[in-house]
Amino acid sequence: MISAQLQIILLIASVITLFAFINMIRKYNLELKYSLLWLFICIFNILLASFSQISKIIADVLSIKAPVNAIFLLSFAFQFFLIFSLTLTISRLSNKFTKLVQEVGLLKKEVENLQNTHSVER
Repeated sequence: MISAQLQIILLIASVITLFAFINMIRKYNLELKYSLLWLFICIFNILLASFSQISKIIADVLSIKAPVNAIFLLSFAFQFFLIFSLTLTISRLSNKFTKLVQEVGLLKKEVENLQNTHSVER
């Protein structure tokens, strides 16, 4: 079982983190689509901290001796998934940025050509 002191620490940390994310979303510092996974993780941690039997069941299913180790394993798995998700987002944004820079370059060249043809006609 998880000690009561560890449960309280997990619960307090998870609730503070949840309120911090909600506040950032409310102030438009963080987009909702990027924070949904964080919100899910916070709610999951609150459930684990509130009901220690869930972590015991998870530990038994995963054949892990101590429930706290199961919590750490799940935390690492969630973090890995989060990093992977953010890597995909960065990759997509990088591709969009490259296309945008190329389009701006083409438009700039076209404007220069139009200015040159217009100045030659005068």
